[in-house]
Amino acid sequence: MNTDAVALKLLGIPAEKRDSWFELLRDPVFTPVYNYKSLPDQRQHPFKRLQKIFGAKLVSVKEFETNPHNVFASHEFVGLIDGSTAIKHTVQMNLFGGTVQALHNGRHNYIFDKIDNLDVVGCFCLTELGYGNNAVKMETTVTFDKATGEFVVHSPTDLSQKYWISNGAHHANHAVVFGQTIVDGKNEGVNAFLVRIREADH
Repeated sequence: MNTDAVALKLLGIPAEKRDSWFELLRDPVFTPVYNYKSLPDQRQHPFKRLQKIFGAKLVSVKEFETNPHNVFASHEFVGLIDGSTAIKHTVQMNLFGGTVQALHNGRHNYIFDKIDNLDVVGCFCLTELGYGNNAVKMETTVTFDKATGEFVVHSPTDLSQKYWISNGAHHANHAVVFGQTIVDGKNEGVNAFLVRIREADH
């Protein structure tokens, strides 16, 4: 029996790529941890795992366009590790990276390699305390200032603060922020904006 052929049929992942993932997951950083000493440790350890995953160059955010099956396969392997690592991977690859990849124009090409090597770590700012993911009712505004040529992001009320933002508490230095887009006093609907939220030293 050709076991590689059977595995390919069952998993849909070529043997070479599959073996690379299994080899990566033998790294001691992926050994299960059940009792962290502190909240900072509990936050930092999944990020160390994410650094190993992205450092192995087994998947790229650019593959949403060229090889989406490999992106989905990466989630299957990362899901074997633990929930915290899986969430960080999903936020970096899908919610942040995938959104930037899907909505980008030529001016954003510089960022994809930075997402892949974690120079840019992102979060996804859609949900609000008062509105959950009911995007059409969100209160956050992004107003175009003609004098400066900039968009000004503003969450005017307690209910409009962005909530449930994975990666936002500690590791993210960029965010995809959704808000009501105001141009010349007219609401042009909800759009997404790439916003830097921390410097390199956090």
